[in-house]
Amino acid sequence: MPDSDSIPANVPQGRRLRPLLSIAVVLFVVAGLYFVVRAMPVELLGEARIKSVAWWTFPVIGLLQVVFLLLAAEIWRRVVHVLSGARVSLWSSYLQLAVVSVGKYVPGKVWGFVARAGEMHRQQIPVHLSVMSSVVEQLLVMTGALLVAVAAALVVLPDHRLAISAAGVVLLIVAVATSTKVPALTRWVLRRRHVQNIPDEIPGYHAKSVFAFALAYGVLWLLSGAIFSIIYFSLFDAAASGESVAALTFANTAGIVLGFFAFFVPGGLGVREAVATGILAEFMPVREALLAAVSYRAWMVLIDGLNAVLILVRETQVAKQEHMSQRNGNAQ
Repeated sequence: MPDSDSIPANVPQGRRLRPLLSIAVVLFVVAGLYFVVRAMPVELLGEARIKSVAWWTFPVIGLLQVVFLLLAAEIWRRVVHVLSGARVSLWSSYLQLAVVSVGKYVPGKVWGFVARAGEMHRQQIPVHLSVMSSVVEQLLVMTGALLVAVAAALVVLPDHRLAISAAGVVLLIVAVATSTKVPALTRWVLRRRHVQNIPDEIPGYHAKSVFAFALAYGVLWLLSGAIFSIIYFSLFDAAASGESVAALTFANTAGIVLGFFAFFVPGGLGVREAVATGILAEFMPVREALLAAVSYRAWMVLIDGLNAVLILVRETQVAKQEHMSQRNGNAQ
């Protein structure tokens, strides 16, 4: 499949309207971001001792975030290639992730994936392959979260290591087995709908590759936990230890995962913070845990806001390009 990011000169009506629809979705997302910012307990941020935070904290967090975003784009690019055979650029991969990231602020959580399917269609990737890739991606993300959560729990709860290890192994086997069955389920559904040219197998997609991708997503969860930990330790005079970092990483992972399943809450607002604070209350004062959770939320809202602006600018440019292409086609 082609890997070009260019827009064909002659496009059907549906494709000419897609940028306008994308712009409308992004504007809706901006409204969701505004709601999240207004609903956040920002008064807690007033308690943060920003002036006492070391100067290197923000560059380090920013660097880790850049590494996170680039690695996420590269992993997604490879997932798409394995499942569809398409070779998309790192930039296109990042845009596809960005629309999902900002889409979580629209109630229902599916609009980001719908927008990504449209973005992938520009790369001539069929809708059924984009949907299958998104389903596999979410399973891999959750499997990576499972790996990190189990590892953190082993550190935080040393008296229950046997039970945690056993439960982790069982859940990992179930997660990997489920992920490997997604293509077969997709084939079954499509063939019942009389879709032709569906391959019987996907070379390169098997239990080993699923586990490798899950490990890669586990690294992303570790990076997210590291950012959360740095935010906490930069705000409070607490000594970093293996147990405290593991607790912060576990709380961050559990909060994000459960916040994702709050389908009709924009960005999982409140759910993520409540879960993280509840877990961390066993290891630190509740006020500190809540402030750290809200500070991390503020950071992520900033990143998602930048992504929303990026997508809005990009879709506006695409709309102008397709409008000019239509005018030139009519002139000829």
